[in-house]
Amino acid sequence: MTEQHDADAPPSGSGDAGHTGPADQPAAAGPDAALAGAVEAALPGTADAAGWRRLHPLSPLLRGGLVLIVIAGIIVANFRDRFVEVFFADQVWRGREGVEVDFSGEGDVVDLYNYLLEQGLLLLVLGGILAVILLIVLFSWIAWRFHTYRINGEAVEEQSGVLFRKHRRAPLDRIQSVNLQRPLPARVLGLTKVEVLTGGQGGKVELAYLSHRDAKTVREQILRLAAAKREGSAGSVGGDTAGPGAISAPAPVGPDGFVYGAPSSALTARAQDFVDLDVDPAALEAQTLVRVPVARLVGSIALSWEAVITVVVLVGVVVGGAVLEPALILGVVPLLLVMAGIMFGQFNKGFNFTLSRSRDAVRTGAGLTSTVTETVPFGRIHAVEARQPLLWRGFGWWKVRITTAGHSLAQGGQNAMQNVVLPVGREPDVLRVIETLLPGVGSEEDEIAALRNGLSGEAHGYLGAGPRGAAVLLWGRSRAGVRIADADRSEATLRVRRGALTRSFAVMPVLRAQSVQLRRPLLHRFLGLASLQAHTVLGPVRMEMRGLELHDAQRTFDELAATVLRVQNAEAQQRAGTDVAPQHAAPVLPQEPQP
Repeated sequence: MTEQHDADAPPSGSGDAGHTGPADQPAAAGPDAALAGAVEAALPGTADAAGWRRLHPLSPLLRGGLVLIVIAGIIVANFRDRFVEVFFADQVWRGREGVEVDFSGEGDVVDLYNYLLEQGLLLLVLGGILAVILLIVLFSWIAWRFHTYRINGEAVEEQSGVLFRKHRRAPLDRIQSVNLQRPLPARVLGLTKVEVLTGGQGGKVELAYLSHRDAKTVREQILRLAAAKREGSAGSVGGDTAGPGAISAPAPVGPDGFVYGAPSSALTARAQDFVDLDVDPAALEAQTLVRVPVARLVGSIALSWEAVITVVVLVGVVVGGAVLEPALILGVVPLLLVMAGIMFGQFNKGFNFTLSRSRDAVRTGAGLTSTVTETVPFGRIHAVEARQPLLWRGFGWWKVRITTAGHSLAQGGQNAMQNVVLPVGREPDVLRVIETLLPGVGSEEDEIAALRNGLSGEAHGYLGAGPRGAAVLLWGRSRAGVRIADADRSEATLRVRRGALTRSFAVMPVLRAQSVQLRRPLLHRFLGLASLQAHTVLGPVRMEMRGLELHDAQRTFDELAATVLRVQNAEAQQRAGTDVAPQHAAPVLPQEPQP
């Protein structure tokens, strides 16, 4: 028997070296344990003495048993005619004179059936098939019994496996987001997977599956505990967790924005869960939602670069087939299938998109067949970027995506659709999204004006590219610029705008910088230019400004490095003053210019 532990290392100075003790080790005493005990009663199911709970009994069906059902369906679909002939031949052909039925085909299913019947083995074979099915059900039940999870004042934990035990642990202070995923089969069954992402590579705990309302309750519990952990005291949420059931799942919300009441029957509850947009009713009442109309989503996909490239290639292939060889036209079929799949995926993932702000986090949700709701606690977003393809410019449309910790390359950290928090929206939507994702950056009129200045304005106060920057930026030189905004405040941000065919505007809180780098590639050195970059965690948003004059780049590099050190040291001292381990205890050292 083997036991495997996966744990994300806590931040430096936290005093937690990771979970290596017994699986049923109780949570440490103290305020966190008191808070965990206060919310214990609201969690679904019944816990054992160590606090471990089981997932929904139908979980094995979605994790593996569903594959068997699909395989059985394929077999039935391919051999349905033979099954009819074997078991209902007399009824099918009865009364049809002059029709002879020949079951003598060598190698047919009928031959096997007749052979088993003649040898008296038919019941034995059917019994064997039934035994295999019972064994699969038994093993699935055993696997379900051994698959448990626990939420306490320190971490979210998951245990699975019978012979080979696996234990995963997500510390509360490392949680980056809590997502709810509902593939179509799970939606039909009323089940939802809870995915807890942390800052480590591959740091993910999956609770697959819980009932939809139980999954929403678990998510609220995790977010509230994580917020209390970050704030440093259980008293910060004590009023909300004073009694059993104080933290519960938000009421389901329909596509029309109607908040459903208590269901009158189990069937009504299942229907409400199936159409639930998973929007915080408080945000709905405050009208703080950002939504994407279906017509705008379809238009943005039709005017995207993927659609343009598809049309150009299609026209080229058709013209080439008409002039050179008609058979060339057949080569466009695979391309059309691939591009149609990509564009349908964009529509599927952007359908019914909503973005709202809850008490402790930002929540996005979308999906047509499969729905995904991502909840990111405040302060876990490392960079935000608004992008505008060329053909969207006339409509004033933008797309917004973010960088958060917990998405490695293997997990799709560079996947544009996975990191999108606004598939398509107008400028007011973009400004509202940025203000929602980065509180304090766009809450005042002057801050909104500053964001608009960088997004679509004249970029007053931005350091632009040098006169020779066109050699590396081409047509994007006139738009390119970088600025350190609010350098004297804790909300200081680095802002970069660039792009010609696709415009972009990126904002990164200086507090999230991992390092600052001044680079001089060969062409930059030859032209007397330099590139300035601030590193964040792995993600799609790149905070880099190229084509700067060397002396301007060096001056901005020194200013940015000093701002990063000052802001992060101030934040570390503030955390130390509240007896919470600083997440930025070690100052970020600027990197030397590279040749």
